[in-house]
Amino acid sequence: MEYFDSFKTKNGVTRLPGFLFKEAHLSNVMVTWVEMEPGSVLPEHSHAHEQISLVVQGKLELTIGGNTRIMEKGDVAIVPSNVVHSGRVLDVFTIAVDAWNPIREDYIATHS
Repeated sequence: MEYFDSFKTKNGVTRLPGFLFKEAHLSNVMVTWVEMEPGSVLPEHSHAHEQISLVVQGKLELTIGGNTRIMEKGDVAIVPSNVVHSGRVLDVFTIAVDAWNPIREDYIATHS
């Protein structure tokens, strides 16, 4: 088992245009590092997973359960299970770290 990794050197997977996902996980906990290009759009969706998102760089507009807010470095969004949410990256390259419960099996990369 590897005890250390780096999102700086890890390959990612483009899951939506403008969104590059990198992940680290154990059996019961997962985080994703998401690099987002300016102007990229996260379509409205929901999922059974609980999600907490921390913006570490940049700026994006998120709508969660009908509430919209501009998110910047240090801001946290809490997305309960099955709540509809969407977003759009504003005019700067943005990075967020998402925590997931349970882990997103569909986000586990087949390569590092």
